Amino acid sequence: MKISIDATGLGQAKTGTTVYLTQILAQWNQRKDLAHTFIIFVAPKARHHFTALGLDGRFRLRHAPNARFLRVLWQQTLLPVHLLQLGVCVHWGPGFVLPVLGLCPMVVTVHDLTFQLFPAAHERIKRHYFPWMIRRAVRKAHSVLVISHTTKADLERLQPESRHKNHVTLLGARTLPSIEPLQSSVQDYALFIGTLEPRKNLRNLIQAWRSLATTIRGQTHLRVVGTTGWLVQDVIDSANEQDNIHFLGSLTDQALAAQLQGASFFVYPSLYEGFGLPVLEAMSIGIPVLTSNVGATQEIAGAAALLVDPHSVTSIAQGLARLLQEPELLTSLRAAGLERAAQFSWAQTASQTLQALQAAGTHSP
Repeated sequence: MKISIDATGLGQAKTGTTVYLTQILAQWNQRKDLAHTFIIFVAPKARHHFTALGLDGRFRLRHAPNARFLRVLWQQTLLPVHLLQLGVCVHWGPGFVLPVLGLCPMVVTVHDLTFQLFPAAHERIKRHYFPWMIRRAVRKAHSVLVISHTTKADLERLQPESRHKNHVTLLGARTLPSIEPLQSSVQDYALFIGTLEPRKNLRNLIQAWRSLATTIRGQTHLRVVGTTGWLVQDVIDSANEQDNIHFLGSLTDQALAAQLQGASFFVYPSLYEGFGLPVLEAMSIGIPVLTSNVGATQEIAGAAALLVDPHSVTSIAQGLARLLQEPELLTSLRAAGLERAAQFSWAQTASQTLQALQAAGTHSP
């Protein structure tokens, strides 16, 4: 079976969607029993994500445009032609998008509904384009993959007709490089990882951190890791090292693993997530987690994390204070997080995704 994959939405930086797709491909690459051919359309700026996987001859990379406008145009005009010419049996859009005029069976992944539910958290062009595209992709698809029960419920509330085609495929935690935590003059620190954009709620996190008395914070620092997005520069500018806050920017996988493994605890009070992969990855290596009591982070963490109201600076501050002052809480969260994270695996995600693609490939569009 020929399976095509639209990876054109990926950029040079590694995002959650990049991790999602590359982890699934890595799992398929390990399965020598699969006789399928996988055709991956990817822009030159994102090609390195796939060459690093060491994919074998069943996986073929094909060129797609770099520029955003050209990509969107290509997806709806030339991509359907390529699928027809290549004799593709089923096409997968792993990032919300399908060619509306495509003739072969199709599967789409919907990661979250933030474009509809939290439009102000996105750039203007995205909050107009993606709601339109998601509606059409869901209608077009033979199957819709959603990465949490939270996203499934949101999608079915917005598009009730999708109920019969939605499939939950929970994600897994990557095996992080086994390296020693970075040596630093800062002995204790809390860690945040994520794109620095409004939805990640960095503003409330920093306000909560700064509101803590010095006697509570002590010598613990807050380290913020991630690529700067939009509408957060004023938040970054307002923080300083006098508050024990440090912005580290985007890091390599090895440096990121070192930061995570050395953290006293992980903080992720996002306003809304379709899954919350950083939460799962922190729990998987025994790092205590503070996260939101809304969206999928509550679903994924369950009782294995300290949950706070992300809209309340006071609630976040109270949660931070507990983690800073209650060592027995950190101990219990470490154990609970490891137990919870063991219930998720990328092997299962990859298997369920392949089953959906194979089932769609046996049907006419």
